[in-house]
Amino acid sequence: FESTLSLLTREFGYSSKRNFLLFAYIGAILMVGQGFLVRRFLPKIGEHRMALLGVGLMTVGFVLIALTGNRTLPPSALWYILPIITIGFSAVSPSLQSLLSQSAPDDEQGAVLGTGQSLSSLARILGPYIGIQLLDVSVSTPYFAGAGLMLLGGFAVASIRKKSAAA
Repeated sequence: FESTLSLLTREFGYSSKRNFLLFAYIGAILMVGQGFLVRRFLPKIGEHRMALLGVGLMTVGFVLIALTGNRTLPPSALWYILPIITIGFSAVSPSLQSLLSQSAPDDEQGAVLGTGQSLSSLARILGPYIGIQLLDVSVSTPYFAGAGLMLLGGFAVASIRKKSAAA
């Protein structure tokens, strides 16, 4: 997301200073999202619903960024779209960690969480490479692909819930 976002903003003519402000804005939203919103609502709605809500927000956010990239929406809309995807990310991250922890037996939680972190690291390595390759198709393609992957992730989270409810 971050690597392709900086390339998208370059298409919009952003200066280094404006990009800095954009990423500082994202950081502030993450702080509010995780420190205030998720912290308050997670105990009330639970990890499963929070993860699904986050996936939904991220999917919508990716689609909206793609529409900004192909100029269906104006470039200035990015500033209104980023809170959607960023708060979605704030909701997904801790919720998935908790769901992973809860799904493992007590004596395997460390291994399960370690595997989850390893897969997250792998995604952070491969994601920018694939996203930048998709930019060769169009500036919107990485975001439409991200929305599709988030949708698949939502189905995976929903299926985890069904399995745990059946057990």
